[in-house]
Amino acid sequence: MKNNPFTGKSTRTKIFTVITVLSIVLLLVLNLFVTNFIVFGNAYIDLTPEGLYTVRDRMFDACEKVFYTEDGKLRDPGIKITFCDDPDNLISNTTTRMIYYMAVALSKRFDNCEVETVNVNMTPTAVAQYKTTSLTQIDSDDVIVSYGQRYSITSAEKFWHIGSDNVVYAFDGEYKLASILLSLTLVNKPVAYFVTDHGTTTYFDKDDPTKVATPELGTFVDLLRERGLEVKNLNIAKDVIEKAEQESLAAGKVVEPSIPDDCVLLIINDPKEDFDCDESKLSQFAYVSETEVLDRFMASSHGSIMMTMDYKNEKDLPNLEDFLNEWGMKLTDTRVSDDKNHIKVSGDDSDHTTIIADYDLEEGTYANSIYGEFAAMSTSPRVVISDTGTIVSSDGEAVNSNEAGSSDTSRIFAPFLYSSPSSVSYGKNVYGDEVVYNATNAVGKQILAAVGGRQTIDRETGENTYSYVFCAASASFFTDSLIGNASYANYDVVSALVQNIARLETHADSSLGGLSMNNDNDSFGGKMFVDASIKDDADATNKKHTFGTVDLVIITVAIVIIPVAIAVTGVVICLKRKYL
Repeated sequence: MKNNPFTGKSTRTKIFTVITVLSIVLLLVLNLFVTNFIVFGNAYIDLTPEGLYTVRDRMFDACEKVFYTEDGKLRDPGIKITFCDDPDNLISNTTTRMIYYMAVALSKRFDNCEVETVNVNMTPTAVAQYKTTSLTQIDSDDVIVSYGQRYSITSAEKFWHIGSDNVVYAFDGEYKLASILLSLTLVNKPVAYFVTDHGTTTYFDKDDPTKVATPELGTFVDLLRERGLEVKNLNIAKDVIEKAEQESLAAGKVVEPSIPDDCVLLIINDPKEDFDCDESKLSQFAYVSETEVLDRFMASSHGSIMMTMDYKNEKDLPNLEDFLNEWGMKLTDTRVSDDKNHIKVSGDDSDHTTIIADYDLEEGTYANSIYGEFAAMSTSPRVVISDTGTIVSSDGEAVNSNEAGSSDTSRIFAPFLYSSPSSVSYGKNVYGDEVVYNATNAVGKQILAAVGGRQTIDRETGENTYSYVFCAASASFFTDSLIGNASYANYDVVSALVQNIARLETHADSSLGGLSMNNDNDSFGGKMFVDASIKDDADATNKKHTFGTVDLVIITVAIVIIPVAIAVTGVVICLKRKYL
């Protein structure tokens, strides 16, 4: 064979040829080894004056409770941090590089922390199990943190502070990642509470939480659990108001009634009785009404409420309606029918009240940001609402406005689902004991579900906190007949809404914050780029990486001895070939 390098060659030439081939292979292996060692062995020196690439001891301390149980054992299952791009791209991207290095540092520190990379552009099905809805888009700059069946998907940009000029100015990744980890591992268990008093419909038996009272809410409860929430009952009169009164008597001082600290979502499903608010007692210092309990939950705990209301409610609920009005929503007593866009159901549905809802198609709106994937499709999956009334803005129109007396707090009223333009509203008329719904002149799109939002900015950290009230004008909005029907999009839409308004990571641990974790002496809430005000901690927690003895030996061999040996071998080969 003419091309065989060993044919007709001397033994010495054959040996040198083998050495040359082995040298090339060794260089390739060495390159892979050094690259892997530098990234996964944390064999780098942080030369930035701010310690940008150094994971601080306080971050490791905060994560001890994440990766270890109370008895000091490694938590099982462990934590998996998934990056949605190849390592080369993550390292070359300034937004993802620090997050990636931080995750790798955790994986080296804790044996039950795994870091994996998946190129979602090449293999999108690899992350399909993490999609909130069947059409959710997971981008290459997303970071997925998972713990068993629970997970959180966060854009890389969320790990940074961005100024009003859209320029990144500080890294807040330690706080963000620690908060996500804490929430996923249930350090403070996030709970969705069903309110059990006021005639509401709940999943668990009101007197025995071990028994199911309303099986038709089973799919909704499964949805909440899938989103990482524990589900419990809460009687506001007994578990909040009366409990505080008893604690006040025992302590000899006033104990303010409050929703449990672990509550991230309060569900008020089809209330038939009003919330207590005795105006004659408002002047009493110790008196706190039930609606005030809700207000405090929303304001101080940045809580969220999901509510359904029956437009046919026989009793007036003025206090609860006042609460909704504060959040921009006013429920009407009209019924919506649609003879062109409805679902045929068994039984008598001649009124066509099981209707197909319309999405908010305007880009940039709150609702569209939740389910825009569906709305953008030419044949969108249908959201179906049964026996529904309508909602209007208590301010007369959909508005965004500053809260009275505060420039740091703003309110929004956001329609979430509409009826179609062909729908007709029927007004309520009472004739003695008979209730009749007569067609009105209101023909066209009506709001069937809406969200009232409250945003507050912290002037010191630049962080925004949010509270939400979602309300649907249908008592059956959460039932299996709608959410449990696989041919409808109800499950996906409600799932995405719960994921958004529950915001589990912000409730993880109140002791963690931009100032307490990432900063030392400034007030910007993150590791700043070159800034003279940044100093090392007094306890030297902001140290640069240093190498141990083993690391130094490996690096010396890899960087000095092996290249020198290869170079000498190459010189010898060249000299022997030329002169011998």
